[in-house]
Amino acid sequence: MERASSALAQQPWSRLVPLFTRGGLTLGFGVIALVLLALAVLMPGIVAALLLVTFAGFVLVDACLGLGLLLFSRAARADRLGLVVRFVVGIGIAVAAFAVPVMSGQPWQRLATLVSIWAVLNGLLDVAAGCDLYGPPGQRWRVVVGAVSLCLGGILIAWPPSGMIGLAWLIASFSVVYGVATLVEACRSVRLN
Repeated sequence: MERASSALAQQPWSRLVPLFTRGGLTLGFGVIALVLLALAVLMPGIVAALLLVTFAGFVLVDACLGLGLLLFSRAARADRLGLVVRFVVGIGIAVAAFAVPVMSGQPWQRLATLVSIWAVLNGLLDVAAGCDLYGPPGQRWRVVVGAVSLCLGGILIAWPPSGMIGLAWLIASFSVVYGVATLVEACRSVRLN
């Protein structure tokens, strides 16, 4: 127990807190999506708009976490480039998602499009970080997390769901798996250091 306490005391928390926060945030988004899934049977249009706004909030907070990590950590230059790209992608998707509910049409289709774009870009960034292209070395779980994200994006692009309930299932299951994988990565980082 004492050994674990000393390992925790030496952790670079500026790197781990955003990782734990991101995992918890994603898991929370998955739980919200599951709750909204139950309501989607009764009110699919309203639930799609709510899920779209919730997704926009999730991506915005995720982008702000990246910005905080960029501003308050002592990341190397290559790491900073990855964080800037993640921030720009997050802000762009969040702005598009917040603007979309006011447009006419079927909100679940717009949600599927935005989630697929975000999932592919986010997956590519996670795989790049896991392959040590940017970010601290030894983040092999990032490749797994990125692969999960790429799979969701690929599924949504190749076989878009035909309705809100299928989309909500995909988003909720992805969010739970992605959140758990991110938390596993954060716990693994604590254990290794």
